Amino acid sequence: MKWKLWVSNLSVSGPRVAVRTQLPWPLRALIALIALSLAFAAGLASSEIVRGVGRTERAAQGAEPERLRSQLAQALADRDREAAAAVNWENRLKVERSAQEQVRVQVKMLEDENARLKGDLAFFESLLPMPVDAKGVVIRSFRVQADAEPSSLRYRLLVQQSGKPERDFVGEVTLTINLQEGGRPAVLQLPDPAMPGAGPAPLSFRHYQRLEGNFPVPAGATVRSVLVRIRSDGETRAQQTFTM
Repeated sequence: MKWKLWVSNLSVSGPRVAVRTQLPWPLRALIALIALSLAFAAGLASSEIVRGVGRTERAAQGAEPERLRSQLAQALADRDREAAAAVNWENRLKVERSAQEQVRVQVKMLEDENARLKGDLAFFESLLPMPVDAKGVVIRSFRVQADAEPSSLRYRLLVQQSGKPERDFVGEVTLTINLQEGGRPAVLQLPDPAMPGAGPAPLSFRHYQRLEGNFPVPAGATVRSVLVRIRSDGETRAQQTFTM
């Protein structure tokens, strides 16, 4: 019987027996201390990691405004540089425009001087001796040319007394300007109260008098002829038609 019990205890189906080793309490205290130290170290490391991440984030957040300020300063510097360049180009453009305006004024002065010289030449040519049979007031010359103003014509008239006049001639000049406008004839009479600046001025001279003026011409109109009439005391003293 005892043999059978011993054999059955050796078999697989026999009851299990747990073997536990009893550690002395100083060793167990040391192990617990080590475990607590490791846990404390792990917690401390985790805290440092968290603080490091926080510092990194705060550093990154602190660097962002600085970067934005740097970009703003660069943008302002670029703006000031471009503004200075624009002012420089504007000043150069003003200088060039001023130079062009001066050239235009000089050209206009030269054109006026040329016209004046041509007028003087015509005037001196007209001072040639008059015909022997000429009497009283004589129309020596009359010219019409384009004016500086668009759609405007300028006229020049020279009137002279023949012989050896003993007194001044006082009178007036009328101009009858025949136009062709849109295929139809039209007439412009000077002087005209609606155009006081067009003239002609009154006559008052002993030997000769020069008259100048300008009158507007409708767009597309053409001057065909001008009748120049000199009157004094209600009578016509001289008249002449000039064909353009």
